[in-house]
Amino acid sequence: MYVAVRNPKELEDVVLWAKSEKLPFQLVAGGSNIVFPDEGLQCLVIHNHGESLSQHDNVLIVDSGVELSNVISFCITRGFSGVEYLSGIPGTIGGAVVGNAGAYGHAISEVVEYVEVLNGKKIEKINNQLCGFRYRESIFKRKSFVLLRICIRLTQGVKKDLRKVSSDVIKQRETKYHPGIRCPGSFFKNVLEIDISKNSLSRIDQNVIIAGKIPAGFLLGEVGARGMKIGGIKIADYHGNLFVNTGSGTAKDVKKLAQILKKRVLEKFHIQLEEEIRYF
Repeated sequence: MYVAVRNPKELEDVVLWAKSEKLPFQLVAGGSNIVFPDEGLQCLVIHNHGESLSQHDNVLIVDSGVELSNVISFCITRGFSGVEYLSGIPGTIGGAVVGNAGAYGHAISEVVEYVEVLNGKKIEKINNQLCGFRYRESIFKRKSFVLLRICIRLTQGVKKDLRKVSSDVIKQRETKYHPGIRCPGSFFKNVLEIDISKNSLSRIDQNVIIAGKIPAGFLLGEVGARGMKIGGIKIADYHGNLFVNTGSGTAKDVKKLAQILKKRVLEKFHIQLEEEIRYF
């Protein structure tokens, strides 16, 4: 079963109905960063779309299903700074909050004031400090909250400067994510330097560590990931952290390739890679 919802009220109604009917469901929005099972989803699929953005001074209330690119465009057009570094990241603002999406030293958690969620049968607001934001993580990955709206607080900027930052970020992203590439984004999370042992750190060229993070692409490149292929899934020739569907890839191919590469990185660096994508 599949149903598309267009606003938080419809989303709330469908979720509460599914729960009352004891019907299992999965919520999807932009669909980026997700690997779907080969057999399909044996449940109700709720596709969350959104359009509403409401501005009050420098505060923006956004439906969770609004495309992140639309939020960025809205802000830049009105001279608001805070989200321009997220330019080029696909998906919705709700998905971005769940995964604490970010790039180039910035993350969406920097501007989130609170998140309005459906918690069981009750709507509540969760402020930034309680969202459990850390690198590519939030409590929304682990708890069954349904995100309805996001409140973000921005600062005044200069439109010309914001447009340039956005344009530069997109150009830089396209050197990695070539236009039209069929991949779910960076597959594994970068590794935080503080999370690994001195032994592991001693095995890594210190020059590759950027802002306290060890790029997963570097670790994967060091174990021969680039160009590897299983079935219809191939690792990009130029970057070890991009799983590309060549046209006939399956979730089984993805998982098998991921398992091999995680094992190689663990053996060489004693580091356990963690997926940034989510398996449904």
